[in-house]
Amino acid sequence: MTLLGIETATAVCGVALVRDGAVLAERTVEERYAHAEKLFGFLDDVLESSGVQLRELQGIAVSIGPGSFTGLRIGLSVAKGLHVATGIPVIPVPTLEALAHNAAEEVRTAGIHNILAVLDARREEVYWQLFALIPSGIRAATDVSDALMVRLPERLPAGSLAITGEARTAVASVLTREGVDASRLFLVSEANARCSAVAVARCGAESLAEGATYDVDALEPRYIKEFFLRTPE
Repeated sequence: MTLLGIETATAVCGVALVRDGAVLAERTVEERYAHAEKLFGFLDDVLESSGVQLRELQGIAVSIGPGSFTGLRIGLSVAKGLHVATGIPVIPVPTLEALAHNAAEEVRTAGIHNILAVLDARREEVYWQLFALIPSGIRAATDVSDALMVRLPERLPAGSLAITGEARTAVASVLTREGVDASRLFLVSEANARCSAVAVARCGAESLAEGATYDVDALEPRYIKEFFLRTPE
């Protein structure tokens, strides 16, 4: 099964081709506001370097949120455009799920069973979701939500906890300040804590293998928080 993965939820802009879990090609850059400029070029690059034609794909997996409002719209628009041109199914992949998936192997090696995936939601808030490691991979233990970082301690499970995502360092600092024992916390390495088009593609392949189907026309980014403009003080 060959899938295209598109990641635009954060400052990371990435495109990857994955076949049966193996990476055929990947292009990525971490640069805010570069998604519209870079995404189509990355798409052409991974197809050309891998020798794969669009018609050979079984699916297009796209990070669906939460994350950057603009980035999510760009990624989903490109995925929908490819679907219109080719008829290839689009698989929406929750961003925090892809983050947890990307961290799972490192966390398992560390002997930890719970992952907290976090993304910056501004104003001392984060988008967060808990996942449990299971033999076949990961399983969501909570729904995705947004919360003030200082409110997270009351929502965490007992025992050791791995933290992944761009806000992991800030969250760990707040948790220890709020009384959580630092020895319980494991910070996933920088390489495995970033959003990844490869992880998006692999999660999409799992969903497709399980028979998941989606109405592409009805797909919308999962913002979690409503967009608003802050009034100048």
